[in-house]
Amino acid sequence: MREALAPTAIVMVVGGGAAAIAARSIGHRLRDLSQAARDIAAGGQPRYPHRGIVEVDAVAASLRDIREQLGARFDDLRRRHSESGTLVNAMVEGVLSCDARGRIVTANPAARRLLGYEERQELPALPVLFHEKAAREVVNAALRGETVEDREIDLDGRICLLSARALAEGGAVLVLHDITKVRQLEVIRRDFVANVSHELKTPLTSISGYAETLLADRADQATERRFLETILANARRMQRLVDDQLDLSRIESGRWRPAPQMVSTATALRESWEAVTRPSRPNLEFSLEVDAGAESLYVDPEALGQVLGNLFDNSLRYTPPGGRIVASARPDDGGVRVSVSDTGAGIAGAHLSRIFERFYRADPSRSRAEGGTGLGLAIVKHTVEAHGGRVWAESVLGQGTTIHCWLPSPKEAVTRS
Repeated sequence: MREALAPTAIVMVVGGGAAAIAARSIGHRLRDLSQAARDIAAGGQPRYPHRGIVEVDAVAASLRDIREQLGARFDDLRRRHSESGTLVNAMVEGVLSCDARGRIVTANPAARRLLGYEERQELPALPVLFHEKAAREVVNAALRGETVEDREIDLDGRICLLSARALAEGGAVLVLHDITKVRQLEVIRRDFVANVSHELKTPLTSISGYAETLLADRADQATERRFLETILANARRMQRLVDDQLDLSRIESGRWRPAPQMVSTATALRESWEAVTRPSRPNLEFSLEVDAGAESLYVDPEALGQVLGNLFDNSLRYTPPGGRIVASARPDDGGVRVSVSDTGAGIAGAHLSRIFERFYRADPSRSRAEGGTGLGLAIVKHTVEAHGGRVWAESVLGQGTTIHCWLPSPKEAVTRS
């Protein structure tokens, strides 16, 4: 019996040892699989167990496939997140998002700029971010889950449209659209229509009145001629207004481009003066001063004539008999500064910053009486700027005015273009 049991015992011992070794091997591989799964979950680089057991190898292959699929999905999510972030940051509208407690999660550069916060400066919670009542009402409505469309608010002098939409998981997204320039353009458009109507009303009334008088009554020849001369003068005034407006529109729209060339400064100043000099104003003194280095200008000759004509015309209009007008040119900042000075009525400091606006008049009654269109200095400004230059004014009320036009040299003009 013992002899028969001995082989069985040996087989059992050997089998148990083999089973223990196999179990240990499988255990190691299962622990390796478990660690690989944890590495995948943590986003690390997993180490898969050595091959040898079909079932374990199948699980390892499945984990490998899972990691590759997760990696592809995460890459896609990162790409989409990057694209969304880039899109939001590139928007001209301000975008803000907050969580359910009102804490700011996202604020793009446009939103920070509109709200006056630096790039890395921490923003307060959304309910206290805005100071204007209308904006706070929009925020509170969004946090309650409501949607608000295009509420106009004021942000420290800037006019914005504020829209808000609640998020499904809590919180809200707000969009700020700066419409300050739009509102300014609307004001300019309204002012333009009103000013043009006002400028045309006076000459039209005069033309209509004198024409009706001529038709109703047979006047003597001298009276008839005087009436006709008045009608012609007012018609020409309207023509100047239309021509100036068309010129200004061409310059502003970019349909006109200067064709600069070298022009003699002294010749241009003298010819422009002679073209506008009024024989009826012989008591005005005119002088010309051209410094060394300013003998030539790089400008469009026709445009320069229009600029100087407007400047001289203004000086003649506002300088009383016995006054003095000086046209000068001198080198300045790599270009030439052309100036026209007079000893006329001058302009109050409150008006200086606006005299280059179309139809703006420091002295409306006198300007209209002298026949001005209110567009001359606006044309000067836009024409000089089209050459890459700049314009500014200096004046003392009652002592005279100087208008400066800086024009770049040929080298400067090429660099700026």
